[in-house]
Amino acid sequence: MLIRGGLPIGSGRWVPVPGPGRAGRWMEVKRIGVLPEFQKQGFGAVILATLEAQGRETGAVGAQLAVRADQPRLVDFYAALGYSGADDVELTTHNPLSLPPFGMRKIFKD
Repeated sequence: MLIRGGLPIGSGRWVPVPGPGRAGRWMEVKRIGVLPEFQKQGFGAVILATLEAQGRETGAVGAQLAVRADQPRLVDFYAALGYSGADDVELTTHNPLSLPPFGMRKIFKD
């Protein structure tokens, strides 16, 4: 959770997952959210960096995530932070009633 002035303004979560081809330890970024009045100030990137650091601490060698079809602007956000498109991302959860999301992946560098 990201706190500013003693109040929560954003949060995120992740889960451990197997890597591409089910090899290795990876993490899946499940959600990042920032209150509207604090968006476009870099807080989403701060939350993502914190999640990635937590994943690395557990031995994850990379991260995967999915961008909902109705939020295509987030593809550029994640691309600017080192993620690239990956058609083979297997999500831990997916809403079968929604359009397929756009998978993205990032390999951590030492």
